[in-house]
Amino acid sequence: MEYKYITQDVIDSGGRNITSPEMFAEARVYNIEAMKNNIKRRRVHALFNTWIIVQYVLLIHLFFGLIMTNSNSVVPGWRVALAILGFIGYTALVTYFVYIKDCHERYVLCLVSLPAVLVSFVFLIFPVANFGMAWYYTNEENKLSKELGYPSFPRLLITTVNSDADSITNLTYDSIREKAKRDHPHDGTFL
Repeated sequence: MEYKYITQDVIDSGGRNITSPEMFAEARVYNIEAMKNNIKRRRVHALFNTWIIVQYVLLIHLFFGLIMTNSNSVVPGWRVALAILGFIGYTALVTYFVYIKDCHERYVLCLVSLPAVLVSFVFLIFPVANFGMAWYYTNEENKLSKELGYPSFPRLLITTVNSDADSITNLTYDSIREKAKRDHPHDGTFL
């Protein structure tokens, strides 16, 4: 949405002194949109992080299942060594790139999830799914980055001080006195 009165400077200041009904309506619409965008952004982050955690759980479950079947001498030792290498490689690379480097590039996530294939060929789904999830994440972040207030989408504190002051920080004693005289006229005497 295009805003006439709300700019990034107004959002950075945290508030706006409303002097017209149009300004109030625009500030109200911005606050509603900011809340929706913030919820959408948090939902995208939660979905991405949940998918990564689900991968960890699936990998750990199958890895320890493989180790337990090795105790019955069903699985050869070289297969267990490859699984251990894949498990350590996957957890180290994904943890480093996703959580430490905060990388959400789809090709990088696809490549760093390849060591999971050493644990089991079932995990070929991880690189494909990570590619899709990173594409979705990047696409949503790009859409939201065009919205006013990105990345935190703070809501505006709306004040309706009837004054010539542009913001709360510009209010002076004289402007407050003028407002009091205008809103509550009296002859200057006190009870």
